[in-house]
Amino acid sequence: MENKNKSSAFNIEILTPSGFQPFDGVKRYWHDKYLKFVFEDNSIVECAYDHKFIKDHNVVYARFLNIGDNIGKCIKEIIHVNSGDYFYDPINVGNGKIYNHNNGLISHNTFFGTGDTLINAETLMKLKAVEPKERRPDGVLIYEQPIKGHEYIMLVDVAKGRGQDYSTFTTIDVTCRPFKQVAVYRNNLISPILFPDIIYKYANSYYQALVIVESNDAGQVVCNGLYHDLEYENMFVESAIKANALGVTMTRKTKRIGCSGFKDLIETGKLDIVDRDTIIEISTFVAKGQSYEASDGNHDDLVMNLVLFGHFVTTNQFIELTDINIKQMLFEQNMKEIEADILPFGFIDDGSDFIEEKEAQDHIWSLDVDDMTYIP
Repeated sequence: MENKNKSSAFNIEILTPSGFQPFDGVKRYWHDKYLKFVFEDNSIVECAYDHKFIKDHNVVYARFLNIGDNIGKCIKEIIHVNSGDYFYDPINVGNGKIYNHNNGLISHNTFFGTGDTLINAETLMKLKAVEPKERRPDGVLIYEQPIKGHEYIMLVDVAKGRGQDYSTFTTIDVTCRPFKQVAVYRNNLISPILFPDIIYKYANSYYQALVIVESNDAGQVVCNGLYHDLEYENMFVESAIKANALGVTMTRKTKRIGCSGFKDLIETGKLDIVDRDTIIEISTFVAKGQSYEASDGNHDDLVMNLVLFGHFVTTNQFIELTDINIKQMLFEQNMKEIEADILPFGFIDDGSDFIEEKEAQDHIWSLDVDDMTYIP
């Protein structure tokens, strides 16, 4: 039986018709097939067949909905998708089990972080996923096609390929303002030996993107495979003198700087995130001790791509690549905000200007033919 007074273990809340309520976390489910609803405004929602919506104040399973039904929006098209995917449902939501979706539907999830999430609540509420423009057969999601003349950075996190953590990469266009997420890969079965081939393919397609690999553990296998075997040269090198310096070693210091940089970028609107799985991971990236990581039952592999990016933008290599000094940019923006919040000094009229003007009018200078004479 659900405990209505139970507080959220992860200090995050979800929007319900009765306001924001605590919940215990998010559970992930695999479904071999699912439904895709297209609404009259062309927005899309994907869900499992047994997902519950509110229709005419009644709970209705998704599989029983028809074209023309109104579940907060009117359904224009229903697509049956036979390829499997993961779906996410909140656990033990306070004050009921229905949730608001940010596009007007009732029962779909909206995350709302409070004190324990790295990214503040206001920013999380603004994050909106979009449909990828292309889903490649190898699992890569393309949100923006490569643009000639643009600079791209690919951030890579490597797992062991055993069905647990995910090997991921996120490609970011750093020529755009704000910086934009343009391609994403996420797979928990890909071997570290095969992963370099996918990285090589898409790094080249995005005009020889700079590749930054987290080199801890299996990441070293990917670094060596990409640089030595595939001879991809545009890789980030942590040190010019240290052996095995390809990629970035994720230490506590590196992660702390990366989290801070990522937080500053996204909260100031300088980084645009559009991928659904990335947004879910950001929403459940919470404080654990002196650091941040995924809440229980969730993953942070895509977030770690962004933490790598947050670290890289603080380096001299980023300044040389883009001619952008993020620290200076954020400092100037912060100073402008501070100055905008300061009230201007007022002016006090003590009448002194009037007195001086009156005295000047009482003394007239006049020119004489032979001499300049002061006439009082």
